Amino acid sequence: MTATPPFPRLTRRRLVQSVAGASLLTTTPVFSTTRRAGAQDAGEPRRGGTYRLMGSGDIRSLDPGGAEGSEDWWSAGGLLYSRLYAYDKDARFYPDLAADLPSLSEDGLVYTIPLRQGVKFHNGRELVADDVAFSLAWQLWPEVYSWGKTYMENVVGYDEVIAGDTKELSGVKVLDPATVEITLKRPQAVFPSILSMTMNCISPQQEAIDAGAEWGKSVVIGTGPFKFVEWNQGQNVIFERHPEYYREGLPYLDRVELSLNVEESVQMLRWESGEAEFANNIPSAEVPNVLSDERFANARRLAATPVTMRLTMDTRAAPFDDLRVRQAVAMAVDKAFFAQSTGGIVDPLEGVYVPIMPQFEEGFRSNYAYDPEAARALLAEAGHGEGIRGIGLYGPIVYEAPLQGLQADLAAVGVEVEVFPGALPDYRERVQSGEIQMALYGWAASFPDAFDYASAWMSCAAIETGYNDGGYCNERIDELIEAAEALPQDDPERIAAYREIEELAINTDVGLIGMGNEKAVALGRENVHNDPLNVLIGGWPFLDEAWIEQG
Repeated sequence: MTATPPFPRLTRRRLVQSVAGASLLTTTPVFSTTRRAGAQDAGEPRRGGTYRLMGSGDIRSLDPGGAEGSEDWWSAGGLLYSRLYAYDKDARFYPDLAADLPSLSEDGLVYTIPLRQGVKFHNGRELVADDVAFSLAWQLWPEVYSWGKTYMENVVGYDEVIAGDTKELSGVKVLDPATVEITLKRPQAVFPSILSMTMNCISPQQEAIDAGAEWGKSVVIGTGPFKFVEWNQGQNVIFERHPEYYREGLPYLDRVELSLNVEESVQMLRWESGEAEFANNIPSAEVPNVLSDERFANARRLAATPVTMRLTMDTRAAPFDDLRVRQAVAMAVDKAFFAQSTGGIVDPLEGVYVPIMPQFEEGFRSNYAYDPEAARALLAEAGHGEGIRGIGLYGPIVYEAPLQGLQADLAAVGVEVEVFPGALPDYRERVQSGEIQMALYGWAASFPDAFDYASAWMSCAAIETGYNDGGYCNERIDELIEAAEALPQDDPERIAAYREIEELAINTDVGLIGMGNEKAVALGRENVHNDPLNVLIGGWPFLDEAWIEQG
């Protein structure tokens, strides 16, 4: 199972206002600039070969902002384009098209970013700062589709571009051909991470404009390790090596072929017959075998992901407006069995943060360990000694078996629920309205930081502007987010603020229940090296350093 692209972010103006007297961002680097190669070394890398893989959907667009399905998201963000900053396979931040980490003004509002010189687009033209300024504004134009526009709402000039009043983002200035300056409305610790998101990949200004409606379809020009060759709609898309890629000597592969609209069962068969180097859409029934069978040992590709599963309750109305009922539900749920019932693709969590985030705390514990007897006693104390009826539980269709396990856990303590498995768009309004009072939600963070969780679905503001569909609200959380985002990203006080948020949500208020962390599972080839999983782009492989051992 792979993570889907993150949901479009809605405006968060109430979440990240600057705090008077708070420490501001500094010019001290807050990220590692080291990028390690993949871990499957087997001698000296060799040039050549074709890497074949499969997707279950089609391509919608190969424009960075419009690429929101799994196949085009990876094609655009993983192969064709580069961005100012990115994360490597170990979730470490590094300068990509930027020559170095940004420097910041004393008030934390102005980022100055130097660009690598000599970077070539696929058509041979050299990238300049005008292309960066254009790209950051382009995806905000009203007539241009981009799934992630609102992540950029903190940049000065955003409102005017979104409204269609101007094509230029006033907060992004070109200082010289190799330097851009970005001004924010208020300090935002995660802004460099936002620049790593795929909708902020860099496109060539004039070429994109000249292509018109064909941009992202027949005309695709980036600076990434591979160039676009052709897209046969519904069938395949083909890429070839970019010989002038800025990382000298890379990539090693000559060609990448992505087959489209291939059913999961067929993908597995093709991989087993040697028709593909990689398969990441493994049928659910096969996942336990892939994880445990020794014949897959040298082909398995595993990685921790930024995907967390959480169980929400409608905290605005009975019975879940009573803390004791929420505590009882937390103690009724067997997280170990939940993880087991997913076939092994989920590791249980005590909270909601995941290990690749700096805010994750190994020693964090829920106060409500699995204890059905204590859960029944709490329900009786809350006046529900004879049980609770008429509760609905929504969850993703792919989690049907775990949902049934949750149903059984709750029934064992006297809470009878009806399960509604399906697609979120079909059920979300019913969850938001409280008609369906419980929901199992997954969330793939856009970058490895707790901000993307807390601001999107743990704050009061996110009830209206995000995915806090259970209506949980503790104003202290909004205050903590506001204060934290005015601090450097690695500041201990900032990390402590997000840990306090998790403590409030999980233990103090039981506003939601952390269930588990999905892991990415895929199959590669023993003779293919350095193709680790990119967990920030759906668990597809990094291919810039991949190579095929011949013979």
